[in-house]
This record gives sequence, structure tokens and C-alpha cells, in this order.
Amino acid sequence: MSRWNIATIFFLGASGQRRDVSLMPGSVNIITGASGTGKSTLIKAIDYCLGSSNCELPAHIRRRSIAVGVKWVLDEAEMIIGRVIPPVGQATSTRMFAASGRNLTLPTTLEEFDGTTTLDAAKAFIERVFGIGDVREEPEPGAGHRGRATVRFVTPYMFVTKEVIDSETVLLHGLERAEKARDIVATMPYFLRATDEATAMDEQRLRQLQRALDREEAKARSREAAETALKQRATSLLTEAHRIGIASAPSPDSSEAELLGQLETVASVQLEANAYPSEGELAALHSRRREILSGLEEARRQLRATQTAIREATGFGRAVSRQREKLMLAEHLQIHDITSVCPVCEAPSERGRATASALQSILTRVRAESAAVERVKPRLVEHDRALDEQIRDLNAQLRQVDDQIQTWLRQTDETRRLADLAQVRAHLLGRVSFFLEASIDEPRQASRDLNVLRAEIAELEARVDREAKKIKLQRAERKISQFASEAFAALPTVAPCIGSELEFSSREPEVAVIEAESAAVLRMSDVGSDQNYLAIHIALSFALQRYFEMVEAPVPGLLVLDQISRPYFPTSGEEQQDEAEIAGGEEDEDVQAMRRHINFLFEETARRVGLQVLLIEHAYFADDARYVAATRERWTRASGRALIPFDWPTRSDG
Repeated sequence: MSRWNIATIFFLGASGQRRDVSLMPGSVNIITGASGTGKSTLIKAIDYCLGSSNCELPAHIRRRSIAVGVKWVLDEAEMIIGRVIPPVGQATSTRMFAASGRNLTLPTTLEEFDGTTTLDAAKAFIERVFGIGDVREEPEPGAGHRGRATVRFVTPYMFVTKEVIDSETVLLHGLERAEKARDIVATMPYFLRATDEATAMDEQRLRQLQRALDREEAKARSREAAETALKQRATSLLTEAHRIGIASAPSPDSSEAELLGQLETVASVQLEANAYPSEGELAALHSRRREILSGLEEARRQLRATQTAIREATGFGRAVSRQREKLMLAEHLQIHDITSVCPVCEAPSERGRATASALQSILTRVRAESAAVERVKPRLVEHDRALDEQIRDLNAQLRQVDDQIQTWLRQTDETRRLADLAQVRAHLLGRVSFFLEASIDEPRQASRDLNVLRAEIAELEARVDREAKKIKLQRAERKISQFASEAFAALPTVAPCIGSELEFSSREPEVAVIEAESAAVLRMSDVGSDQNYLAIHIALSFALQRYFEMVEAPVPGLLVLDQISRPYFPTSGEEQQDEAEIAGGEEDEDVQAMRRHINFLFEETARRVGLQVLLIEHAYFADDARYVAATRERWTRASGRALIPFDWPTRSDG
């Protein structure tokens, strides 16, 4: 499979000038020169044309150029992406140009650009061309685009910048920025092909529905609380009215509307009061209260037992998962293919097959136990939720009974206090009228049927196979770790990394170093050498590109390395340094290590299909024919050459 490479990076001057930096697809391309000549600007130019939100081009470039463009090629297909360069003092420009086809010619003026468009439209165009087919969704107010793969999230796999090249804390370009790191990690499974467009669509829809369900449930709880308070007050008034003989007893199952209707009847029809509150009613209320308290105690006891069972099931499930992960080695070794013949002497031997059978049996048992936990745990969680609802309902009933007891006591006191029952009735009717007037002004919200929402969520959860995604992601991590370890072995390192292997994890993401002799697991901060950090980043970058090639991921086959010589040559006073030319002779360990890196770049690029490497370097190996032939630009102080010629006129607005 061929992959997208860069053919030309070009800048347009204010007076019709054009500066081209031509590259060779599918090979190593080197730009060398003195500091301050614009070498690292090439990375910022590519990034800007991939839809960066800010223009980070240096002031010298912005004062002498009005536009920058990149010509991408894939076999005979071509794409030109251009963008207007804002003047100094303006953060960015959203005016872009995007065109694709064959035999595209480079423009020399803004008017000659094809495909004038906006920033968002240009990014969508590039994503279609690269094959980034993730789902589009409108963000909710206050929400971001977490998890949506865009062209902005391919740059971590293409750029190895000065912030990354020998860093012990930053693994990929962009991870040093917290606001971008979250999205890089979230989209990594998509680029590693652990998930596809259809799954991404289901996952995003599932996230949307779950957020909607959370909002609706919160509204329902708020509405239920308001309705419960209203119903309790209405029930209390009707109970008082019943006791003085002007209304029938309210039913516990009556709705809010039915209770309000009964109160309206009480307010409009006057009946004679004929009795004081009954003493037997108070005894019945206290009996009911004791029943509710007994039920509460039993429900709480069951809830505690259920929560204990959930914790034990969770702990057991983790233990089973750890055992299963350990036993996955058996599947990796393909034990089912073990024969009954010794591979050395070809004598009959059943020991290997018996051992494999035992391992297979244990693995089957562990899988069954894991499945049993997955079956039982949801039922325990559902039972826990049902007990919570039962306790809430019993608490509500308890509050209602307490309110009725208080009402009975209050009415008895009021009856004794008022001259006769007529005054009690008049007093109650006034309270009923006031309550009805106040309740009319309260808005009534229409409730949404949450069962429909829950059913759609359940359907999506059935389609989204999280276990399969996890397995695919683990497979990708194993492959990348294998590729990175192979590359790491070919690069110069010092102890404790000599002969070590690399273990890549996409969840953080991070790389662990497995020491050769002790098998100790070392973090990046433990390796303690810029030379080791450099080798880890180079190995991981090429491993990712190799994996992208294997799975046909929508990531261009471009790898830009910004000065791999940083750990070997001093950078103090770099602004005054000219190009470091190396032309043979006696060499120290640093120069020899650099040569190993150069050999690796050429050999690994030659082995890959469609991989293009752009090396931006301060060093120039004049005695290496490959290096000299691959050098596309050489900007020394003696030559006076640079990315943008110093004799270009400045812009009128610069």
C-alpha cells in the first residue's frame, strides 16, 4: 500500500516570489544548515497547513510571505493545501485552499490557488482525502469533541519535535499540552484500528444517550420531589377535611391531579362538621409507622448484604481477570498445536500434550468463572438499585405517616383552641383556597418516557463490543512493542537500556523499558540518559509508522525528525553556531552513535513501503554518500541561503 507523502513545501512572497522546498517521496530527505535559517519552521508550516488553530511561523517568515502551501502525493494522486499567513500581531487566518487531482501546478499568487475555503471545510477535505472517516457530531453546549478523530490528531505520529526528541516526560508530539493530550489518547484506538467508523458512531451515540438519560433522570427526580411535596400537602389538607366531615378520605394511590380535584370540591361545597378527630385513627397511624420502620430496617439489612456481595464479586472478578491474563500466554504459544512427539529426538512423549491440555482446562475454567461473575454482578447491581428505590419509597411513606400524625395532633389542638367546629371548617377552607391558588401558578412539566431511552441505550450497548475493542487494542500494543523493540536494538543506547525491550501502552500512553538481564520494568524517568530517551522516541516513532502501514491506518507515511543530534552535540549558543560538518577522521563515541542513527534511518526507510522521512539536522556528514545524496537543502552561513531569502521584500501590512 502506498501512503501519502510530501512532494513540496512552498511559500509565496508579497511580490510574486515563490520558495520551494522539494522532497523525495518514499525516502530519507535531509535539511541541514546553520541555526536561525528556518529549518524547524518546516514542521510549523506543515502543521499550519493541516489546520492548526494558531500560526506559529516566525516573524521573519510572516513579514516576507503571504501564504504557505504543501503538495501531498500518493502514487498519481495529488493534493495541494494552502493557507494565508497572517501579519505579525494577528494570531491566525481561517482562509485556506484545498484541491486534489492529478498534475496539479503550484501557484505563484493567491489568485492562482484553487479551492478557496474555510478552516473547518479544509480540515474536513483533508480528512476525506487521508481516509479519516470518523463520525461528525454537533457538540452540546459546554461539551467538546472528545473521542472524535480528526486530521489534527495525526500530527503526534508524524512529528518528533525538539520538545519530544530527547524528553523523559513527553512521549508524543502534543501530549505536553493537557487540553490536547486528552483527545490524542481518546482517538488513539481509532488510528490503531482497534475501532472502526461504525463502532465509533455507536459509541458516540451511546455517550449522547447516556448523557441525555442522566439529564432526564435528574429532571425526573427534581419533578418527583416537587410533586411529592405537593401531594403530601394536598393529602394532609384532605385528611383534615375528612376528619371534620367535609371530604372523603384521600386514597394513597391518588394522582396529583385527582388530589387537586378533590380539594377544589372541598373549596366549593360546604358541608357541616360533625365530629372531632377519632382516637382510633391515631393508634392506626402509629401502628402503620412501626410497620414502615420495620420494613426500612429489613431493606437496609438487605442493602448492606447486597453491597458486600457486590464488593466480593468485584474482587473475585479482578482476581479471575488477572489469572486469565496470566494464562493468555498459553494461547499465545498455540498450545493446541503441540504434538505428542519430542521435537529433539522424535521419541513419543505425551508430557507436552498433557501439560497443554491441563493449561487449556484451567483457562476454560477461568473463562467460565469470569463469565459467571459477569452474569451475577449485573443482577446484584440491579438488586442494589431496587433496594435503594424501596428504601426511598419507605422513607416517603414514613414522612407521609409522620405528617398525618402531626396533622392529627395539630387539628386536635386547633379544635380545642377554636370555639366550635364551624370555625375549624372555615379556617381549613381558607387554607385550602390559598393552597389551590398557589398550586395553579406552578408550571407542570411534561415527563419523557425514559423506558424508550433506556431501550435504545441497551440496544447500542449490545452492538458496541467493548471486549473485542480491548482485545484489538492489546494486539496493537503487542505489535507496536515488538516493532519498537526491534528498532531499539539497532539504535545506540547506554545502560540500563542496552539489550532491553520496549513495552508500549496506549492507555496513558507510555513506554516501559524491560531490562535485559534482570527483567526489571523501568519507566522513562528511570533510564537516565538523553541518548536513551532519543533511542526510545526514534524506535517508537518508526514502530508506529510500521504498524500504520500494516493495518492501513489513515495516517500519512511521513515522519519528521527535528535534530536527532541534540544529545550528541552541545546546543549552548546555538544561535551563533553554523552547520556542523563531519568529514571523517578520528571520531569520538558521539559521532559514532550519530552514524548508527543515520544508518538506521536509511535502512528502516528502505524496508518500509510508502514511508518518507524528513530529517532536520544541524550536522552534515560530508563523507557519507547517502547523506549527501539525501540532502535537499543546505543552508550555511557562508552560502547565505535560508528557508526564506533575506532579500524578499516585506509585506505592506507586516
